[in-house]
This record gives sequence, C-alpha cells and structure tokens, in this order.
Amino acid sequence: MTDERFLVDLRGLVDILSHHLYSSPRVYLRELIQNARDAVIARHELALDSPEEITIAVDEGSGAVVVRDQGIGLTEEEMRDVLATIGASSKREDFAQTRRKYLGQFGIGLLSCFLIADRIEVRSRSARTADAPTISWVGSADGTFTIRAATEPLAEPGTEVRVQARPDDREWTHPHRVRLLAERFAGLLDLPVVLHRGPELPTEVISQRTLPWQGSAREMEAWSQRELGFRPLAILPIAVPAAGVQGLAFVAGSPGQVGSLRGDTVYSRGMFVTDSSVQLVPTWAYFVRLVIDAGDLPLTASREALQDSATVDAVKEQIGMQIREGIERFAATDPAGFARFLDVHAKGLMAMAVSDDDMLELVSQSVQWETNQGDQTLVQMRRSAESVQYTTSMTDYTAFAPLLAARGTLLVNASYVYGHEIMRRLVERPLRGARLRAFDTGRFVDELSRPLAGDTAAQLLQEQAGPVLRHLGVALDLREFAPVTVPVLYVGASGNPDFDYLGDGHTDGDDAWGELLGELVTPAGPVATSGPRLIVNVGSTSVRALGRITDRALREEAIAGLYVIGRLTAGERLQPEDAVLLNRALQALLTAAGAGGGE
Repeated sequence: MTDERFLVDLRGLVDILSHHLYSSPRVYLRELIQNARDAVIARHELALDSPEEITIAVDEGSGAVVVRDQGIGLTEEEMRDVLATIGASSKREDFAQTRRKYLGQFGIGLLSCFLIADRIEVRSRSARTADAPTISWVGSADGTFTIRAATEPLAEPGTEVRVQARPDDREWTHPHRVRLLAERFAGLLDLPVVLHRGPELPTEVISQRTLPWQGSAREMEAWSQRELGFRPLAILPIAVPAAGVQGLAFVAGSPGQVGSLRGDTVYSRGMFVTDSSVQLVPTWAYFVRLVIDAGDLPLTASREALQDSATVDAVKEQIGMQIREGIERFAATDPAGFARFLDVHAKGLMAMAVSDDDMLELVSQSVQWETNQGDQTLVQMRRSAESVQYTTSMTDYTAFAPLLAARGTLLVNASYVYGHEIMRRLVERPLRGARLRAFDTGRFVDELSRPLAGDTAAQLLQEQAGPVLRHLGVALDLREFAPVTVPVLYVGASGNPDFDYLGDGHTDGDDAWGELLGELVTPAGPVATSGPRLIVNVGSTSVRALGRITDRALREEAIAGLYVIGRLTAGERLQPEDAVLLNRALQALLTAAGAGGGE
C-alpha cells in the first residue's frame, strides 16, 4: 500500500502534546502500558478468554521498546477512524472525549510516543473474529502513515507496539530507565506486566504488588517510609464506595506548612497517575499524605490528573470527613500516639476547627491552651471556671494574666495561629458551664479601684510622679490592685479614648527633671485625653517606697524607670531614649544603694 497522510498536522500535534498535555516524555511508556491493559480488559468484557500478560521488551542496541498484549486488537477500519477523530480538533477537551471513546483501542496515548521517536510501528490482530488478519500500521513524524497486511502475522489476537527512540532521546529507552518507569507506572496493576531487559538481565514481573491499603500495618508503614519518606504517626483508612475510591491517609510526623498540601499519590485502577495531586484533600488537612485509587473518577486527557468536577468535590468532602473521624478514633484508641500528634499538628487541628463543628468539639476536648491558671483544654476550663476571658494579644496576656489570676478569673492566651477564629466561634457557641468573652483592656483598667480619699501616699505620688510622666508624654492614672508585685501597667494610645488626665496641671518652676532630660523630652503640658497612660499601683510596696526617697533627682530617675518597665511589660518596642532612661535609673539607684543614701 502507498503512504497516506495523517488527517492532522502531526508536527503541530506533537507540539501540543509536549507543551500543553503531557508533563514529560516519560509518559510514552505509561500510555503504552495503559493501552495494553485497556485492550485486555476490553477483550474480557466481550467474554473472550485470553492470557492477561503484558510484556515489555527493551532492545538496548537499537534504542527500541516493544510493548505487547493479547487484548481486543484493532482492525484496519479502527486504525483509520481513530486517526481521523484525532484530526478533527486540536482542543484539549476534544482529546479527552476521544480518549474516553477509544480507550483500550488505539488511542491518543499512542501519539505520545512521538515525543521521543520519529517512527512508531504497530502490529495488531482483532479478537472479534477468529480469522482476522494482522494489520501493520507505521506512522512517521513527517505526518505520513501506512496501513497494510503485516508481513509477519501475530500468532494470537492482540497488539504489539514498537517505539525506536531518536538518538537524542535514547535515555528514555535505556533498560534501567524503562524498569524504573514501568515499576512506577504499573507496579499496582492487577495484570502481570513482564519486563525483558535483554539476554543478560533477568525477566521480571514488575506489577501485581500488594496495594498499600490491603497490606498489614507493618507493610503500610513501610510503604509510607519508602514512597513518602516518613514514618506515619497514624494511618487512616479512606473509602468512598460510590465512586470506587479506596486508599489511605498517612499522618505526617513533621509540622509542614498550614494550608499548603504536600501532594498526594493517585492511581487509577492500579495505574499510577500522579504523586502531586491536591484535588482530594481539604486544605486544612495539610498534615495528611494520601495514597488512593481514584476508581471511577475520570482523568484528564493527559491521564496526569483528575478532571475537576462536582463528583471530585463530593469525594473530597467525604475524604475530609473520614480524616476527621479517623483522628477522633486515633484520639480515643491511642492516647499516647495522639499526644505525639498534638505536639506536631496542633495547628492543623485548629485549622480544622475554624470551619468544622465536629472538629471544634475535638479541639475543645484535646488541645491545651495557655492560661493564667496553667495549661488547660477548653473542656477543663468550662468545668472549673464560671467565666473565661481570652485575649488575642500576647502582650496583653503577659501584662494582665497575673492581675486576673489574683482575682480568680481565668484568662486564655489566644494569640496563637487560629486562636482568634476559634474563640469567636466559641463565643457564638458558648462553652457549656462557663461564659466566654473577649478581654477588654480599657474596661478592665477603668474598673480598677482608685485610691481612697485621704490616702496621703497616693497624694504625694500624684505630686511627685505626675510632672515627670507629663514630660515623657504619658498621663498618670493612680489605681490600687492585686498583686502588689505588679507596680505599673502601661496603656498605649489605643487604650480607653475617654480617659481624662487625673493630675491637677501643676508644674514646678524649679524643673530639675526638665534640666536632666532636656535633650530627650520636651515639656508638652497635660497629655491629650486619648494618649497613653501609666497605671501606677499605689498598693505596690515598691511604688510606695518612692515616697521615702528624699533625693528628688533620684526619685525622678526611679519614676522614669517604672515608666520604661511599664512599656516593656506591655510589649512596646523601646526607643533609644527609653534605653537611656532605664540605664540612668538603674545607675542612679545602684549609686544610691552603694552610698547608703536616698532615704
């Protein structure tokens, strides 16, 4: 027969295949194995008994790979029809439709071989009739092909494809590379795939390996270590029978990045699809690595991913639910293992709880939070406290935790990742047995007791500290609170905007403090009502000791030191002038102590 032209610009098609459809030339072997497997299945569906073995033979000398099956086979008309359909459109979605229609016959997958070769030879004999001839199809990268009766007929129905790599692409047909690819792509196929790598190398069956989800616990763990590179903290079964989906979720032993999936391994009826899928696991389950057979979920035209669809979304939702339920079982059946899980993945649980009511309950039961009464779970809090307050500011927690502890009020540090979101959800769904609300710094400070009328120590402190703090741009607010070990609290400009300066506007003509710090501060008069304030605890023994310091300069240095301590406790970033103030205060106090004076 004479040469015929492809009903498509083959050179343009190969460019589309290489740049827009397939991720790597290595897919040529997967496509050949897949077509062979589909051909065998198609023959079985016609109730035609046949050997199931697929063979791959490597000829290292010529750079050729030959894949043989005893499947349904092809007729001359089928060969022509497939090429004509391929030529009808170059759109990716049409490739996908064509692939589904001709799966297991000739298929677009065959053309992937042109990624490494200029010539593809096919011999095929149809199993539909007993006396079907063997047809030879030879395609060339120049866009021509021939179809004729084969000079060397096949002894049995089936198909044989020979691909001879271009010199620059011989790496893809090297025996070692072929073995690695074949084992990767077909290791879990339920059909025997036999590899012949030459007369000096043993023949191997590289398929029919134990499915990860059908092995023993030790085999599952070994698979994770070998394929994923870690020993799992837990292994959770996954199954969505309605979609034919089955597999495992391995809980990783390292934190990972919240919200960033690590990539899952997906097979389709035993054939490897990808090890970087992010389509089937919710983003909150970043600590899970999935290995799964996608069953009935359709693949893209390249067979390297799942098609985005409502079905995939539904399966994803089911998988997320099963991961959550698996973690709950893990917590119930292996407390020690679950404790290790919490050490590594508490953030992941928190992420889950932000959007999942059941997981919110699990977080309430299992995750411990820092509180001013020791680490506790939310369940423990609601059992032991009448009211619970939380803050999402680490500085507020550090500053106010001891004050609330002295009152017997439980304060939760919710400044960590997802803490704010979870607390807001718990406010909407109140803790049973305890009332939960956000800690309000301004409200708390305004409710602190003022000094009693006639408290001479407080009046003296007002006269002594007010002018000093005004020069520092901060208002003085005298209060009395427990514990007495906390001398001051600093509330920044974002504090209570309704605050009125409590001083009398008194200024001293003999301004020793202004002379001392003139290069650092500028007298500005009374501070604006919405400005920062220093809450001074008149019940503190160290604060009351200020009144006994007779040296005015030393006393003012000590007041400046308390101001800087307040800023430090509030988590304020100190400015260079703050460091100077603290150093001067410390130096003055040490000098006075060394001299035995100051009182």
